[in-house]
Amino acid sequence: MATTPAAAFEALMSGMTSWHVPKDPIPSELLLTGEAAFPVMVNDQGQVLIAASSYGQGRLVVVSHEGYLLEAGLAPFLLNAVGWLCPSRGAPVGVHPSLASLASILQGSGVEAQVQPEPGEPLGVYCIDAYDDTMTAELIQFVKRGGGLLIGGQALYWASQHSSDKVLSKFPGNQVTSVAGVYFMDIFGDRGQLKVSKKVPKDPLHVG
Repeated sequence: MATTPAAAFEALMSGMTSWHVPKDPIPSELLLTGEAAFPVMVNDQGQVLIAASSYGQGRLVVVSHEGYLLEAGLAPFLLNAVGWLCPSRGAPVGVHPSLASLASILQGSGVEAQVQPEPGEPLGVYCIDAYDDTMTAELIQFVKRGGGLLIGGQALYWASQHSSDKVLSKFPGNQVTSVAGVYFMDIFGDRGQLKVSKKVPKDPLHVG
């Protein structure tokens, strides 16, 4: 299992030559803190749009819009992500009902994926959007005990309905991903130039 950011990045990007991101979803920038979190996709403005990290015995991949998790064009990356996140080869992948079409993408590539309302045994990986505030403790424990979490969302709409100064602490996704040093911010992510990096891209905002 890849453990260092460099080895993890290599596993996540295996076979990737370009980013086929959907045009409609507007992502929000991710903020990374601490030593475990590292960027996976960074745009030409230096904004992190996909990140990965670890917590306890488990791992997380955080995507800046849930629409990216439903995009068949990103299937190669999604498969890499699930493979890297999975603690044991062949363990089933659970997909929250809000991301049901992701289960179809994974199944189409031979992954044992099933729509399931919550994480738990015998799942190796759980996939969910960043808007559910009913399973925070459950998701954190799932990762802490060795599970992998693939989570996607953007904080822009939430911030417009609540308060910008509460995004880091109150946005549902952040209550989970913050334990691993990854935060959704209410800053529009530029969807311009997205290049596949050969090594872990630099993150000018990373807070050590």
